[in-house]
Amino acid sequence: MFQFFLNPWLLAGLVGVGLPVLAHLISRRRFDVVEWGAMQFLNPSRKTRRRMKLEELLLLLLRMAVVGLLVLAASRPWIPGGWLSGYRSAGSRTVVLVIDGSNSMSRSDGVSSVHQQAVRRAVQFLQTLQGGDTVSVIDARDQPVPLIESPLQDLVAVAEQLNSLPPPGGACAMLPALERALSILGRSSATTREIVVFTDRQAEPWKTTDTAAWLRFDDLLRLPAVRPRIWVMDTSTGLSPLSHNIAVGQLELSRELTVPGFPLRLRTMVRNEADTETAVTIRLLLDGQPLAGRTQNLRIPPHSATSVEFEHALREAGSHVLSVEAESANDEIRADDISHAAVRSMPSLPVLVLNGSPSVNPEQRASFFVQTAFASVEVGEPWVAATVVDADSATAADLRNQAAVVCCNVSRLTPAFAAALEQFVRSGGGLLIACGDQLTPIEFDACFRNAGMLSSIQLSRIRQSAPNAADRVQVAPLSIQPGWLERFRSDPGRTFLKSDFLSWAVLSVVKEAVSQPAGGDTTAPVLQSPAVLAQLTTGDPLLIEAPHGEGRVLLLSSSLDRSGNDLPSRADFVPFLHEAVFRIAAARSRRNVPVGEALIVAVPQAAPDPLAADLQHESPQFDVLFSDGQTVQVPAESSGAELRGVIRQTNRPGVLRTTFRIAAQPGAAAADPAARKSADVFVVNYDHTEDLFQPLQGDDRARLATNERVRFTESLEELQQRMYGDETITELWALLMFGFPGLLVAELLLTRRVILRGYGAEALA
Repeated sequence: MFQFFLNPWLLAGLVGVGLPVLAHLISRRRFDVVEWGAMQFLNPSRKTRRRMKLEELLLLLLRMAVVGLLVLAASRPWIPGGWLSGYRSAGSRTVVLVIDGSNSMSRSDGVSSVHQQAVRRAVQFLQTLQGGDTVSVIDARDQPVPLIESPLQDLVAVAEQLNSLPPPGGACAMLPALERALSILGRSSATTREIVVFTDRQAEPWKTTDTAAWLRFDDLLRLPAVRPRIWVMDTSTGLSPLSHNIAVGQLELSRELTVPGFPLRLRTMVRNEADTETAVTIRLLLDGQPLAGRTQNLRIPPHSATSVEFEHALREAGSHVLSVEAESANDEIRADDISHAAVRSMPSLPVLVLNGSPSVNPEQRASFFVQTAFASVEVGEPWVAATVVDADSATAADLRNQAAVVCCNVSRLTPAFAAALEQFVRSGGGLLIACGDQLTPIEFDACFRNAGMLSSIQLSRIRQSAPNAADRVQVAPLSIQPGWLERFRSDPGRTFLKSDFLSWAVLSVVKEAVSQPAGGDTTAPVLQSPAVLAQLTTGDPLLIEAPHGEGRVLLLSSSLDRSGNDLPSRADFVPFLHEAVFRIAAARSRRNVPVGEALIVAVPQAAPDPLAADLQHESPQFDVLFSDGQTVQVPAESSGAELRGVIRQTNRPGVLRTTFRIAAQPGAAAADPAARKSADVFVVNYDHTEDLFQPLQGDDRARLATNERVRFTESLEELQQRMYGDETITELWALLMFGFPGLLVAELLLTRRVILRGYGAEALA
């Protein structure tokens, strides 16, 4: 019953109907009666008394009806089914337009794309609305982007917003877009609430197999007083089913941080959504320019995917974009033919090496092989600029300007340095811990676990391999997880798998833990629980990666010298050590993020700062240029030795280029070289399951249409006929308000009759 009221909670006011009865009962209090002989001539007759009681009862009922009518009118009842369809309250319709912005909407018939057709039909639909109707607009992408959050009556402004929609790109999550539309309609008081979706016939955005999500959506549909109706219009009508498309998947980098000359690997999947084998040319691009000799010619079987790999070493320091582009004939969707990844190249990586075994003889120091490996470049500047310090004498000042810290058999740290090291990692630094024979469980807890860096990892003991054992303890090849360690498993000639381990720490993850961003910053990425990246043939973990704040910790259960293994004598020792430190150092600044995840851009705040005088008078900011040409300004705030800005506008995939600048002083020259300190680049990736193009089949449509959850329509004319036809509803509050004056007049006339005729001559007759 309550679903037929827009404001059902106001029905509680019906208790006020009893107020006239309460007033009547109070007025009937007993009084002292004084007999007076002349009163017998004023007593009305029995017939008159019956009439007076009847009129008083009618008067009481009228007063109760006045109160009840006011309450019912305020609760705004309505009638379904088009009754009294000639009457309709002004401004009683709110519509949310949902425009699919995925890659498939870029298909074209040679004149216009499906997305342009969707915008055109949405603008035409606006012309069917009345002047008091209100409209919102949602751009449906990986995450819904509400272009008009509060519904507008200005339909011209709505049309301008529709025509300014960016071109399609990325994926589309239709269910979150519909949930966002429901939240907008939930704040509306309109009697008719509509959601109109303009999309193509692809099934992937709807996720029809996610039954739990759609059941939750059904619950949301039942919450509003007026259930919204959802209309879906296929704007790809007239186009033949998709028959040929090549799509490049998301790029996987061996690392996001590198140095000039240090090769990195890219890997991706190229999918062929065609009924026949297709010839595809794959190119590697650097900052939008094809690289010579980085081209592959493939033949991909129908409805399958092929892995593609490239290896490239950047020549210059700075921020760069590496792209993989596919080219084939008759490709129907061009928006998914290229995929990007952002990479930062530093002149060299500053790393602090903590030596846990002080010795006059350099070869007896635990850090000897690490220091030698970092200085192994024969020509040019070393890739890693290592600073070696004895662990027991390290101070917080040693951490300044470092990107990572390597602990070589460290068993003692001063409490002050342990706290500084924890803060260093929490704020985005990297830490590599190599467990040696000196690191006991008590010392491990004192140095690392109690400080909070490895609170979920426990070291129980140091285990030794049996002397002259027949089975050698080595790295288990199948235990190596994909990612930056892939190169040490894929190549049969790699010596990493042939290393013998003599002693190692027995490590275990004692609880599931999720690190929280420093300072309660909800925009920082929340990393997951510790993960075992490699194991020994004994089953014990060899390498564990654990997040901490914005930083990353790698825990090696054995040493980085020859006391626990022969890895330093293997050819893979130098590349493994470099890959490890670049891996942990890259956690400070994530350059490749999924849609919707905030980006943190930073520049060093060095001292002395040439812009210090400007910073006292002007607010520094980052200019962010999106791939669609949009530009926003993000304020920069001081964070330790850096100036940081948070980019939250990551709802659309693509390349983001940022530039740090200081606003020019009034009267200063427009071009100030010192006003711009650095440029950076980031990439926002979309969900590439959108590339699996499958049409919305009859079974999928039937699931969506269950209980009239979604109504499909093929044309704008059909939409108008069904939307404005017999399914309209009529609101009755105005009709009730028209009856309110009538009740007041009746109550007034009846009261006058009771007063004038109750004890008149007629009453005494």
